[in-house]
Amino acid sequence: MKVSILVDNYATQLSSLSRRLLSEWGFAAYIHDYRILYDTGLTGTALLNNMKALGIDPNEPEYLVISHRHIDHTGGVKAFLNARSRPIKMIAHMNLFTKAYATGEGGKLEDISVDFTREYLESKGVDLVMIKEPYRITNEVMVSGEIPRKWGPSHTGAVTDEVLDDMALYMNLQNGLVTITGCGHSGVENIVEYGFQVTGLNKLYAIIGGLHFMGLPDERIKQVTNYLAGKSPSVIVGTHCTGILGIAALYNALPKATRLGGVGSIIEL
Repeated sequence: MKVSILVDNYATQLSSLSRRLLSEWGFAAYIHDYRILYDTGLTGTALLNNMKALGIDPNEPEYLVISHRHIDHTGGVKAFLNARSRPIKMIAHMNLFTKAYATGEGGKLEDISVDFTREYLESKGVDLVMIKEPYRITNEVMVSGEIPRKWGPSHTGAVTDEVLDDMALYMNLQNGLVTITGCGHSGVENIVEYGFQVTGLNKLYAIIGGLHFMGLPDERIKQVTNYLAGKSPSVIVGTHCTGILGIAALYNALPKATRLGGVGSIIEL
């Protein structure tokens, strides 16, 4: 299975120069085998530029899955849909259009809600599926729906709510569970353990995406890396809000499994 990182906070490869890849605050990934675009980044500029550079036509994806409603994951939706000439099925939490806020520098409240409406999606022919429970795309791929917070704490950072709409992708591969997460607001333990519960698997093969280590105390990061080390995954790719120090902590705890993300990174599973 092939996963391409289309939007990330970082450019980590020298090939970003020759391919003119753009990074921005946010996340998006493309799961080629199932034609799933997971999130769209902040602006759409980086998404479309990097899709073109990597040879992914905007009309190729069959599904658009939104991890959660924050603008750094949904801000590229309009640009992506405007670049398409055919409809798409979009899967999002039922709270998609609920206002979202974060506390910024100096205590200022920032609006980080989606910048599109249901009417706009309808005008683009989007088949919008709004969920709370797990939603199966194929026999091997499931959108988590709302993730219970009963195995560990949430990772909400500066956000003013618990981000109950935070949803992961779960993939059942021969080697075990593959989890892709946008920001990991649900908390790593909750994301993984719920994945085991809904898929029936008991082996974590890979976890890819934002784990929201940014802003966490060192002790909490140590708890998470110890938890992951106990699951012995083969692949860990911390992106976006995992943060530079968080990525370093993953590497220190699981050096054989940890790989660099960044725009243009391709993960073969």
